[in-house]
Amino acid sequence: MFHTFSFDVRKQEMRIATKAWSDFAAHIPLIRSFSYGPNLGRLLHGKPVESPLFPGEPIRYHYGFYALVGALERLGLRIDWAFNIPSALGFFLLLVLIFRLSQLLFTNYFVSFLSVLLFLFNGSFSFVKFFREHPLASITPGDVFMNPKFPSFGPWDGGPVTAFWNLNIFTNQRHLGLSYAVALTILLLMWRCTAKTSFSRRFVFGLGTGVLWGTLWFINHAVAAAIAFCLLFIIQHAWRNMLHPSFFFRPDPKFPKVGDGFVIGFGVVSLLLMPFILNSLSASLSIQQSPCYLSPPPFTVASCAYFWFMNLGLHTFLVPLGILLAPKTVRNFLLGPLLALFILPNLFRFSPDMINNHKFFNFFLIVGNMFSAYAIVRIFSIKRIGTLVGLVGLVGLMLSGIIDFFPIINDAKGGMPDVASNPDVRFFATQTKPNDIVANSTWFYHPASLAGRSMYSGYTYFTWSYGYDQGGREASLQSIYQAPDRLSLCQRLRDTNVAYIELNSEPEHYLQPNMALWDTLLPVYKNPDNHLRIYDTESLCDARPR
Repeated sequence: MFHTFSFDVRKQEMRIATKAWSDFAAHIPLIRSFSYGPNLGRLLHGKPVESPLFPGEPIRYHYGFYALVGALERLGLRIDWAFNIPSALGFFLLLVLIFRLSQLLFTNYFVSFLSVLLFLFNGSFSFVKFFREHPLASITPGDVFMNPKFPSFGPWDGGPVTAFWNLNIFTNQRHLGLSYAVALTILLLMWRCTAKTSFSRRFVFGLGTGVLWGTLWFINHAVAAAIAFCLLFIIQHAWRNMLHPSFFFRPDPKFPKVGDGFVIGFGVVSLLLMPFILNSLSASLSIQQSPCYLSPPPFTVASCAYFWFMNLGLHTFLVPLGILLAPKTVRNFLLGPLLALFILPNLFRFSPDMINNHKFFNFFLIVGNMFSAYAIVRIFSIKRIGTLVGLVGLVGLMLSGIIDFFPIINDAKGGMPDVASNPDVRFFATQTKPNDIVANSTWFYHPASLAGRSMYSGYTYFTWSYGYDQGGREASLQSIYQAPDRLSLCQRLRDTNVAYIELNSEPEHYLQPNMALWDTLLPVYKNPDNHLRIYDTESLCDARPR
């Protein structure tokens, strides 16, 4: 985590890995909106949190993890420690839960160890492309160890293997590890309830599951929805069991014994949380039919099968084999949720951007890896040929992951001057109010957002993929910069509640500012080195917007 994000105390700048540069352009403004901006105050006073990239309405992005990071920075922890400690702990907890849950399911420590390894080193056929570009030779180890880029990075490289199986997603989307750890904890609690436990213990487990599931909606909407598939399968079995006429006259209902206490405990918490969950769903959910995830068009059954064969690799065969060989209780417990986690995201997209469905498939693989690990262990138990087949299978399952590990290690870093070393950021941090909205002429790592202030319109992809009215907001921002005169400008500023306007010497192309007007206006701040200008609505229009 520190390798991909750190802080240079001497230069007073954040050091960000190249492969994390894009994602962190959204995460750091969100963190700073809690540490320097108004969002922590809003949260503590029960007011809606707003996105620093789209102010003016409740946030549509899961902000819980970044609120924690912002709170830690606000308490005095330097941003790299505030960011990296929860990131590392979340990822560590995920590894622990993978090991623990697989051990409980299969009562075999070798299965648990392999489950962790298969998670860390993905099983896609990405290595095929790597060796096509780097044929086997004496220099192959050097090619692997010094490799700076991922062999496969679909859909952006046009290839069939997507970019979402390697560890890059966990160094970029820092909340992901913690969210999967919470999801596996919920599965662990549900599995515990299938044992012979008392009503009171099942009730406590139900309460705990409800609290954790509610927490997930703050950390990651997609993972909360993924675990909902699992909950639905377990609870419908339990509910059907509870409706049986003889339920109240028998102390030990048939599988699943989640039954009475769990359903009641979970139901109590879920009903209390339902208003928030429904509000979160209405803000972020966007269901559209879209077959076979990111398979390149045109869609056919054959092309979809090939796409998933390349992305799942040998897991295509080992996950089903592991399910067939698994104990019946384990199969009954997880088969339904696994099918739902794979089939539904292949039929529908649940947000404006189909790419976001990768979170469902990642969770499918985290659990699916456990079945693959069990299948490998069973293969190893076959006399004579089992060891050889098992070793070949392990190499095929881990080779791409090993190759994909080194682009993260070999990644370069770029510096981003922070408040103390960047006068533009310092102006916003010291001369503006936390809840001020800034009209921005650029997107990435804007000085206002680094100071915890809200940009009127964030980067197009971010605002669109979160489900905001990106087109309308950008048109509104464009009208500010293209205003024909001061009177029109001030009217538009009041309509948008913008307090400050920043104008860069190289604004985003679509804005096309009316420089004939802006050159006649007096800025409250101007940087002589980069010619960035900042205008105050109050100075321009004699009244701060309401």
